Amino acid sequence: MRRISLAAILLVLFPLVTLSQISIRIFARSKPSSLILTTVKGACILTDGAAGEVRLSQGETVAVTRYGDRVIYSTMSGIRGASDSLTFTPAASGTLFTVRAPGSSEPEKTLAGTLTVTSFPGSLRILNITTVEECLPGVVRAEAGKYGPSDYYRAQAVVARTYIYRNIDRHSLDGFNLCDDIHCQVYPGVVTDSVIVNACRSTSGLVLADRDSIMIEAAFHGNCGGETASSADVWLAGYPYLVSVKDPWCSYSASSTWKRSIARSEWNGFLRSKGIIPGTEGAIYSANAPAAGRITIRTVQGKSLWSEEIRLRFGLRSAYFTLSTAGDSILFSGRGYGHGVGLCQDGAKHMAERKMSYNRIISFYYPGTIITDVKNARRPARP
Repeated sequence: MRRISLAAILLVLFPLVTLSQISIRIFARSKPSSLILTTVKGACILTDGAAGEVRLSQGETVAVTRYGDRVIYSTMSGIRGASDSLTFTPAASGTLFTVRAPGSSEPEKTLAGTLTVTSFPGSLRILNITTVEECLPGVVRAEAGKYGPSDYYRAQAVVARTYIYRNIDRHSLDGFNLCDDIHCQVYPGVVTDSVIVNACRSTSGLVLADRDSIMIEAAFHGNCGGETASSADVWLAGYPYLVSVKDPWCSYSASSTWKRSIARSEWNGFLRSKGIIPGTEGAIYSANAPAAGRITIRTVQGKSLWSEEIRLRFGLRSAYFTLSTAGDSILFSGRGYGHGVGLCQDGAKHMAERKMSYNRIISFYYPGTIITDVKNARRPARP
């Protein structure tokens, strides 16, 4: 009987990541029915499945519109056509083009790589075929902000790259890898910020993994309010590297504390929707320890409400809060911004400003993890 090695079994259950290209759905949130594309650097080839190829020189613009199950296009030079799909391919390396969706609130994007456009029920499906390393600076810029020291961006680059690879098949059933919205990670297109670009290049291929070389759930948020949250408390899914950590570095930010009030009638309506009868003045017990308030808020009926659910229902900055009554209002007194799990961006930025390396920043927020090349890491087993 032929023996199968443990390594072979692991490769089946936890496949190594070898993708050289990924497909990202552009304008995933607004799902436009029309598109304006302009070649701003170099030239690209428009491939029309029905009529052949059209060369778009630098400065050339083409308008694309969905018409039933077809895609129609018109170039600035008067070339028109219709096809099941269109492909825009760079004629040479370094080609860039801008895309915008008329009538959409989403901003114009500058893209590299290849673009495919097909008709989809109710909209165009616009896919950018690119590489992880090519799209990463844009993701880091969108998720980490404009201004920060190099090691802050290096830490965010490793985290964002890990997130991409771990979730690379999030939209596989839809025919692409990732979307450009917050559901995956925000991707605004190509950016030229030299600090961010260099931070991504200096960490090229590096991801975060646990001690079994499985890529981690690389969660991050804006500000933890002085203490990160355990994933087990927030998502009911515990990871040994996503535990609560006392964080002295983020309290310098304006995001570290906040207040918000809502009408008592609005709060009472929420309680009723949860099967809780609103009380009078003592209707709410505020959690004494803020960390405890992140998990549950108790009512006089002895029932508990999940703080994260309250955050999402009322659009609060975090689930790290206490509650009190003030006349006809309910006052939330909170700390931090976001879900609180994993890397705290304000804290990481301050650590980098204090000349701490990205390795130290990562080990602080993800204890017990290792930084390794993506070629040596595996994705979690598929359910």
